[in-house]
Amino acid sequence: MKLLTLSTACLSLSLLVACSGEPKQGKTLVVYSSGKMQIDKTKPETITLEPSNQHNEEILTYSGEGKVTVTVKSPAGDKTYELPDNGTYLLNLKKDTLIGGAVNFGNTGMPKNISTVELEHIIDSTRQLIEGKNASDANKTYFLTPGSIKKITASETAKILGPYNAIPGTIEADKDGKAPEYYKFFTNPDKRKALDELILRLQK
Repeated sequence: MKLLTLSTACLSLSLLVACSGEPKQGKTLVVYSSGKMQIDKTKPETITLEPSNQHNEEILTYSGEGKVTVTVKSPAGDKTYELPDNGTYLLNLKKDTLIGGAVNFGNTGMPKNISTVELEHIIDSTRQLIEGKNASDANKTYFLTPGSIKKITASETAKILGPYNAIPGTIEADKDGKAPEYYKFFTNPDKRKALDELILRLQK
């Protein structure tokens, strides 16, 4: 069976993850934006957005059990987002849709090889996700349109990797031998381009 190195196919989405540890009591909000963000230090629930084409990221944490309401102020007006439960949320303030999912490290880290059959499955799943067809909490795959928010996981300590953050090649298991919880996200246009390039390369 033909094998491909992960570097050839790593732009694909893996749909499974091993969770690590118990979540802390609180909420983590990861924000990706097209434009500069200013966070009110006296009231971190308020984000002021100056739209542009520049990608920016912020990670905000809120303690306690109660619902948190975040307000985004921009030239288009104010918009509020609710974080009702503890866990990690992703807020998309970019101009593009974000797609992503859980990274499957297994028990020994990222796999070094992937079979043709596995690759074909990844390509098919990614095509569907780009169209928003197979995004679900059960599959741990996500489709966030501009201006939307989504609870990604109940863990407050999960790692959310954005369009310009690489998946680590090696990871350390926790004290119970479980892999850490990572999620990787791309912009829809970038993912479509990368997928098209991968398909063309395989057809040569």
